Amino acid sequence: MSHEHHVFRNPPPATPGEVRAAIDRRELFSALDAMVGAVLYGGGDWKELQELYLGLLDHEDRQVRLLAATCLGHLARVYGRLDEDRVVPELRRVGAANALKDIEIYLHPRRAR
Repeated sequence: MSHEHHVFRNPPPATPGEVRAAIDRRELFSALDAMVGAVLYGGGDWKELQELYLGLLDHEDRQVRLLAATCLGHLARVYGRLDEDRVVPELRRVGAANALKDIEIYLHPRRAR
């Protein structure tokens, strides 16, 4: 029996434009890295990021769709806000329970207890 060791690394900072460019080039690994890098470092416009990830919830690639939902949860954590009236129904539609839980925890900590 073999054992694999996976090394976690944070992706570099990225912009929404870099995410779109990687998606357009069909560079999946770069796109996934850029998606996380764009939301984690808190240097962008949360509304632009929200729109980016909402759009990617319907992407043809399953990994992109799943990560878009996760990134919406990260958006709540990093920026402390998002348009819940738009985001929550979309996350419910795609069955993104973990992202919904993150939103509840980071935007409504008293309710999440």
